[in-house]
Amino acid sequence: MATVKMVVMHLEPQAASMPSPSHTPGPADPLVADLVTLARVPSAVPLGADTLIEPDHPTLRHYVQECLRPMFQGLGALDIIDLPRNQFAVRLGDGAGPCLALMAYTPTQHHNLMAEPWSGRIRTPVELGVDEPCVFGQGITQNKAHQACLLDLARWIITERVPLRGTLLLCVNNEGRSTHDCSNAILDGLPRTPDLLIQLFPTGFDVTVGNRGRVDVLVEIEGTTGHSSSPPAAGRVIDAAADVVRRLGELDAVVRTRSHPELGHEQVVPYQVRYEPLAPHTLPARARITVDRRLLPGSDPAAAIDEIRAAVEGAGTGCEISVRQGVTMLPAYLPPERRDVLDPLAASIRTHVGEPRHTIYGGSFDAGGPSSRGIPTVMFGVPEEGDLLGDDYVRLSAVRRQAAVLRDTVTHFFREQDR
Repeated sequence: MATVKMVVMHLEPQAASMPSPSHTPGPADPLVADLVTLARVPSAVPLGADTLIEPDHPTLRHYVQECLRPMFQGLGALDIIDLPRNQFAVRLGDGAGPCLALMAYTPTQHHNLMAEPWSGRIRTPVELGVDEPCVFGQGITQNKAHQACLLDLARWIITERVPLRGTLLLCVNNEGRSTHDCSNAILDGLPRTPDLLIQLFPTGFDVTVGNRGRVDVLVEIEGTTGHSSSPPAAGRVIDAAADVVRRLGELDAVVRTRSHPELGHEQVVPYQVRYEPLAPHTLPARARITVDRRLLPGSDPAAAIDEIRAAVEGAGTGCEISVRQGVTMLPAYLPPERRDVLDPLAASIRTHVGEPRHTIYGGSFDAGGPSSRGIPTVMFGVPEEGDLLGDDYVRLSAVRRQAAVLRDTVTHFFREQDR
């Protein structure tokens, strides 16, 4: 899944019940213990040109089936629903009434050059300007803080015998291919359709109510190879690729005029060009250009691809050009008139963080899948402060704050349904 680094908010506690940032974790702090355990288990997408990872990749299968699932099982008698694509959900509540779903993801995609990615160390990184304990580990902000909060929520409900007049679903999602396939498999296998789906993701404690969609468009150019000392008169792949990129720039200027008041504009941006073969003094025979085609609500991916196909037709001289659809994620948008469904989450944020903020996510994410099925879907979670390639860490105070928000959201959600 494509991600964009979030703006970090440093928010001070506003409720007396909130844990102090200086609180030192110990054996009686199961939330932190779970977080450290998860941080020590690899879950990263392998480095290389292929940034996609299958849901049943051995790394994810081990992480889900031999680490995360047993941790939920260890909490006691839980109703665990096995789902396709190496996924599962935990069902809590009486099984009837309204349905709230919380979703956490497993593939770790960033902080790829972290020196000790699976250490799970707790320390105060004063060299980074942070004066409170943090947990270090690759994926700690993208995935593992949220999984630990789901474990904390299930433990709290079981231990405190919290009555839930409705259905709470805690979902583990393995989407790492920039599609909605894993979410669709989950939603197809759940016993109920959620009335609200909160995707846990590092949003800086904002509630993300929308994002543009994206389709990767793959432009392939076939031409004539030859030695650079005597280049062919036609079929030069590099020349054709340059012509394609120029034409895509002209098309980009057109599609950017299509905009949404909150989500922004559509776009056509080539972001990867690969030539084959790469040999000494040799003109390549093929080029592959990958285009980021951003979509808005109402955009038709097929029509967007047809636009690109028409724009590049006849580019270059003596080359064959084909255009096909790659991975696709749909746009998501929860309009203001439907945002009253967020009142339980907003009340909880107000208690533990501050005044709620609705924001738009700059990249594409999985919210478009459930949204396209009519499910109100938003994103919420801890801030992300680490470098995109370097260290990944999360403040313990932020994880406790998120856990508190989720507990209160569950309480408010099912209490409101009883009125």
